[in-house]
Amino acid sequence: MHPGTICTRAYVKTPRPSSEDGYEFAAFKEIVVGKDVYATGYVSAWEADLMIGRTAAKGRAIHVREYGALVLAGRVSRSRTLEMAVGLDKLSARQAEDLSLIDRQEKDAHLVRDEHGWIRAVDASWFRIPQPQAGILLERGWLSRPPHSDRVWISAAGRMAMARHWHREQGLHWRVLKGLYLDAALTAAATARTDLTARTR
Repeated sequence: MHPGTICTRAYVKTPRPSSEDGYEFAAFKEIVVGKDVYATGYVSAWEADLMIGRTAAKGRAIHVREYGALVLAGRVSRSRTLEMAVGLDKLSARQAEDLSLIDRQEKDAHLVRDEHGWIRAVDASWFRIPQPQAGILLERGWLSRPPHSDRVWISAAGRMAMARHWHREQGLHWRVLKGLYLDAALTAAATARTDLTARTR
């Protein structure tokens, strides 16, 4: 883990030189295990979405644990485990509603800033999520944002939190949850790959 990482009860910030203030909010704790390798750190929502997308595109296995961790198979005997930086159960009914509003018009979702560059809201077509609600979604890693961009979408962590919330509301069997988590993660990963392709053309 980077020595500059900031961990609080509400969020984790990990150093990123490309960010405006030198930090990004973390969505997952990353654990890399392999032959003579054991490393830990934190990854942003955008980084995690791309990792999941690359793993799926290469046809490598993605295993889901019942508590919400993702295990991404790597080369030879190496694997990468992504564990939530903020618990899935932290998603409140209000935050689930905010994410659902963004989900309806996700292709148009973007940050709104004031004249000083401070984030004031997330807009998704005719829906607006104001501060501080938008700030909570960002700091918990439930929204992905590429570097040097105001485009946002619901991250793998955010979609997995939504899946858990919906699962509880519906009273579904616990065995269904792993499939919901995987579908949620792959949906966010597909959005990230589409966005990356569009921006690199």
